Amino acid sequence: MSRYPMHAEQLSGRCRSPSRPVTNPYLEAGKVGAIIGLCGAGATNLRRLQAQRIDTTEAVVASVRTAAATGLATATTAFVASRFSGGLTSLAVTVATGTLAMYLIGTERLPTPETQFTGDVR
Repeated sequence: MSRYPMHAEQLSGRCRSPSRPVTNPYLEAGKVGAIIGLCGAGATNLRRLQAQRIDTTEAVVASVRTAAATGLATATTAFVASRFSGGLTSLAVTVATGTLAMYLIGTERLPTPETQFTGDVR
């Protein structure tokens, strides 16, 4: 007779939480990246909105666009970083991947002559 009345096979079904499904770690990283991007862009666009440089619709669209870009870049970077064992190479590849992803997504718009800062602060 065993000291433990139930075997590990019998308990394994009871240890899983039905309310918490298994998720993709890259999707989770992407969600965190999107939240961080939304917070940063939201704060920046709020200041631009208060200075009346953009309207509410432009602020919301720019914030959501940045959130999507940072989420995608973060998920991509997490995937690439998981392929390396660590160290300086992993750090360099992670930074390069994140930078490249944000560059390719390109949510920033280049200033036009009408919107470019001229230094006049009247």
